Amino acid sequence: MKNSIPLYQTYRQRLSQTELFQNLPLEILDEMLAHFRFESWNKGSVHDSRIAMQRFYLVLEGRMQLTRIHPGTGKQITLSILKEGDMYDVLTLLDGQYHDISPSALDDLKLLSAPIDDVRQWIKKHPEFNDNFMPYLGKRMRDREALAADLGLYDAHTRLARLVLRYATGDAAQGNGDNGGIDVTLLHDLSNETLAHMVGSARQVVNRHLQAMKKDGILHMAHRHLIIDDLEKLKQEAENLQLQLQTSDST
Repeated sequence: MKNSIPLYQTYRQRLSQTELFQNLPLEILDEMLAHFRFESWNKGSVHDSRIAMQRFYLVLEGRMQLTRIHPGTGKQITLSILKEGDMYDVLTLLDGQYHDISPSALDDLKLLSAPIDDVRQWIKKHPEFNDNFMPYLGKRMRDREALAADLGLYDAHTRLARLVLRYATGDAAQGNGDNGGIDVTLLHDLSNETLAHMVGSARQVVNRHLQAMKKDGILHMAHRHLIIDDLEKLKQEAENLQLQLQTSDST
């Protein structure tokens, strides 16, 4: 990206505000930005996972869904939803190996992308970049560990509560939402089927548990936004191991 293009200063500012590139000296930021190009993905588009073998992607605006699909049955699980400032794909960046996950655009996506070999050089060359990259990598690893633990240790009701709580973390800190509720912005307008893919369950099961939480005053839906009404109750649902003793059709 040339510094003469009209939006260069905008991209530089946006990049400097992301978790991965914050607090970098301007000369390093400009050096890195020279390797980036702007891309946009239309909402609903699904992309070949092999793109991560060649390029590093940074989300500027919108949400990217990462999904693993069984080639025989078509069964799928959503591994994560990336937001502004997140990168795709950490694993391929680190080991250079093909990573069989499908990236798709939940919104109209705005991205910056750079050749992945160049980003590997930044990791070797710039300790200032590593000061951001290593904590970010640790956070992403913790997210995957949390998903594995949820799928292996908890029933569907608790997994759903833990999912909502996990994605509400930023919103809870801001305290945003309607009438004092917390709008879980990363989950807004997602179908129950998509939520089911995120907790390893079925659409009908997720619908039933959402209705139960709504009845208990924990959350509600408004204009396809998921609003938490009682954060403390949600935390109790997420930690309630007694639910594991229930063996009804909740998985």
